[in-house]
Amino acid sequence: MWTQRSCGTWMVGLAAMLVGLGGAGCGQRPSGGVETKNGAGDEGPEARGERRANNTQLAPYPSPLAPRPFAEATRQDPPADWQRPPDLTLTGKSVGKLYGEVVKLWDTIRFTSAQGKTLVYTAILDTELGPLQIALRPDLAPNHVRNFVALARAGYYDGLVFERTIRAKPDDQPDMEVDVLEGGCPLGTGDEGCGSIGYWLKPEFSKEPHDVGTVGACHGAEPDSAACKFYIALTKAPLLDGNFTVFGKVTDGLDVARRIFSQPVRNDPEFPEGDRPEKPVVIRKVTIQVSE
Repeated sequence: MWTQRSCGTWMVGLAAMLVGLGGAGCGQRPSGGVETKNGAGDEGPEARGERRANNTQLAPYPSPLAPRPFAEATRQDPPADWQRPPDLTLTGKSVGKLYGEVVKLWDTIRFTSAQGKTLVYTAILDTELGPLQIALRPDLAPNHVRNFVALARAGYYDGLVFERTIRAKPDDQPDMEVDVLEGGCPLGTGDEGCGSIGYWLKPEFSKEPHDVGTVGACHGAEPDSAACKFYIALTKAPLLDGNFTVFGKVTDGLDVARRIFSQPVRNDPEFPEGDRPEKPVVIRKVTIQVSE
């Protein structure tokens, strides 16, 4: 059992290995099917601009940093009791089009160059309170990194918010406190069963420890229910180790993340956990940088 200021579904029940982190997920594939913004077969300007690092050509599926094809890396059937994905995100983007963009961009993302050199991926989150820099870790979770990169290039995260600030203490370890910042909900609510645009990722759990700055994927009660929502650990969180997919680490801007976490939270009957900020901090834009 946990005493919590703000756990909701995602930290509820340490006895269940903390499944439910973020309550990520949503129901079924959005109505309207897979739509594309730039036409069939067009990988889009973001992919064309970011797929090269120093004019480096992309290699065919490299090994061992080879993510699986979209159909193999994801599940399409919705987890039980999850909401249907919304038609539009908080920022008014079509969920059907975003889904199509992710599918289209998926195979354009490589982690090794044609010359066999490892490509380094960094995500820059421009927030209202300052920038966050995240070193992405395809060596730990290639499919989750590919998912995050595809969503960022599709513009999914631009204009979304950090919707929850989670603080919890295990009853049997009262001196341990876990602080976690959550972002990326399509509606900006952090509600249970809302965190997907129509697909869910199969887990890529590893032995990577949850140190300060660890970035991972929120999932629900089922381990293969991570999607769009992510979390940043602002304290060490060993009890999360091996139970959530770690796919990055904040390398610059932890002070910004802590300022976001410390914003005033709502205290009303609708959110008795006290984990929703009064004014959620906006993620203005996520930019992906690629280098060798």
